[in-house]
Amino acid sequence: MSWLRLMEESIRKKEQPSASNARRKENKVLHLIREMWPAYVIEVLVIILGISITVSIEKWRDDRKEQQIEKVYLQNLASNISTDKNLLVSVIRGTEKIIYKGNELMLFLQNPKGSPIAANEISEDVRAILDRPKFQSNDATFSDLKSSGNLHLIQDIKLKNILFSYYTTTAAIKELQDAEQMATINISGPFFLKRFSLAEPENASQNRVIKNNQNLLASVEFKNNVSLRIENRRELLSLYKDAINLSKQLSKQISAVSAQ
Repeated sequence: MSWLRLMEESIRKKEQPSASNARRKENKVLHLIREMWPAYVIEVLVIILGISITVSIEKWRDDRKEQQIEKVYLQNLASNISTDKNLLVSVIRGTEKIIYKGNELMLFLQNPKGSPIAANEISEDVRAILDRPKFQSNDATFSDLKSSGNLHLIQDIKLKNILFSYYTTTAAIKELQDAEQMATINISGPFFLKRFSLAEPENASQNRVIKNNQNLLASVEFKNNVSLRIENRRELLSLYKDAINLSKQLSKQISAVSAQ
């Protein structure tokens, strides 16, 4: 037998036990799987159950924490709205006075002789219509809700809608008040300051002079400035009333959500 043949036989003898061992190992693994698969399934289920319980507990803790934070936000919102309502009541009262005094002046300008307005009331009415009761919303809590990304904590849709409506209205009020301030500073204020004493008069003599000054009182510029003050305040009064109605709805809805 040639030496090559001897080598082939030697290699075949070595390979046969190895293949046999591999088959035995494979059969052992398959047998083990067949015997132990219920235990493996149970172990997998236990792991999945454990993970699910852990996730559920973490979610419960997060929900509890968010509920506590929401409660604090609701309390602060209620406090802010209560402060706003009190201020709105005062501003509405002051605005109604301005409109009333402005209407008095307009009636006097239409019929000076037949007007019941007294001489000493002219300067008083002019001072009154230059008043500017101002509403500044306390929006600290709402601003924090938006800037911190916590707005999602307010889950009640009705409450959230009223909240946005209210603060949209207060933003419109601020814009209109700023525009009114510029009109007063640049237009109405300079006109009245040049022609009327805005201090309390010591006597009625200067007011009689004003009342008898038909050139001034009958001027288009005078009427336009009085009318401008009235219209600006009427527009603001409408927004103030919208805001106070929304604030009442907001307080009611906050109470309803807090009681849940």
